[in-house]
Amino acid sequence: MKTMIKVACVALLCGTGVAQAQHAGHGDMPKGPMAPDWTAFPVLASGGGFSRAGAKFQAFNMHAMDAASYASFDGQKAEDLNTATQPLTVDENGAVAVKSGAKGGYYILRVTGHGPGGEEATATTLKYFSNPGPAPRDLLNIARPGFEIMPAVLPREHSHYRENETWAFKVRMDGKPMAGLAVVMETSNGSKTEYVTKADGSVDVTFPGDFKDIPKDQWRHGSPPASKFVVAVRDGGLLATYNDSYNLDAYGDKNLWAGIGFAMLGMIAAVPLVRRRKTDKKGA
Repeated sequence: MKTMIKVACVALLCGTGVAQAQHAGHGDMPKGPMAPDWTAFPVLASGGGFSRAGAKFQAFNMHAMDAASYASFDGQKAEDLNTATQPLTVDENGAVAVKSGAKGGYYILRVTGHGPGGEEATATTLKYFSNPGPAPRDLLNIARPGFEIMPAVLPREHSHYRENETWAFKVRMDGKPMAGLAVVMETSNGSKTEYVTKADGSVDVTFPGDFKDIPKDQWRHGSPPASKFVVAVRDGGLLATYNDSYNLDAYGDKNLWAGIGFAMLGMIAAVPLVRRRKTDKKGA
């Protein structure tokens, strides 16, 4: 039996939407080589095929039900959400292709449906396209319909979430803050932590220092592969998640000791110059 899938893709930095929503199946939750074994919460995983023009994602741990996208741009107002809504193409297994418009930047991809416990679930993630586009601050703060957990701010371009850093997230229902709700963070490294939202719906989440030793031949650009995380919040029969990735601490592994070593070498190299200056002064 076929049921309409709903995916909300919020394009933070674009002026155009993505493809037409068509159909989707409603059977067992998607399984396969990409299925996460580190969390039972709904997540949206990258399905490869990424380019500056688009990327593919797959919904896991949920039955997707409906599809829609909200294209946003710098300076957009709340009343513009309806006119900015555009559909996505979603296949019967819950896979969706997100396309960049004329401008790049950040896109919010959102899937709504039923979670593993039958609750009404909303899964959200971000995708960045390297073509220039406006800043994402407007879309992060705009009031969107439904129950969601979203970042309050984002790392700067070419930066990342990192272990041992604390970042704020916001929990909202139809744009209104939700206080006193339990937020759970799980990581692909096996960590699990719990928090509670404040009066303004915000929650400060600290990324755990849980990176494991990874052989250097698996590193890229001088860093180990990023790890995955999901933050999840429930309110009665509602479930909202946000998933993304985080990296090794900027001072993790050998980076700190390498920095100290370079600093000490610099100090040692400077000693002869200091002595020479003192000798020159005495001679004068």
